[in-house]
Amino acid sequence: MILDPTQWGRFLEGEEYIESSACQQAAAFAARNGATLEGGACDRLAGGDEGFSVTVRTTGTVGRSLIPGTESQHATASAKAVLEPKCNFFPPEPSESPAPEEPFEEPTEDPEPEPITGLTCDEEAWAIDPDDPELPSAADLFTVRLTGDDE
Repeated sequence: MILDPTQWGRFLEGEEYIESSACQQAAAFAARNGATLEGGACDRLAGGDEGFSVTVRTTGTVGRSLIPGTESQHATASAKAVLEPKCNFFPPEPSESPAPEEPFEEPTEDPEPEPITGLTCDEEAWAIDPDDPELPSAADLFTVRLTGDDE
């Protein structure tokens, strides 16, 4: 996909990503914060926003020292993470080759591929080398915003 810029639009809008990978990241984030995904669920948002909703449950209990009678109770919380694109991609116009003055000759070797340009993230222009393609990181491509139930 990276070498076919015609497919970049949906990816840069947050519409083309590997859902299982995003949910694994949500589970890892919850684990780093002493929680698990309730029922393992990670649901894609409906209604036009790109992102996920999760409900997490603490691995530890509330505990008697905080509130008597809660030593076996776990806290739960729900969150929605919305992906907001930070990048635009405007492919360069194809250049027109001047008409050859001599009869066309078959090239003896493949021409060196041109860098892919037109990707801008937070006003920083990127040029992608087709021989060593590397995109900006996810943090460069998107902002993840946590929202409440009423948003």
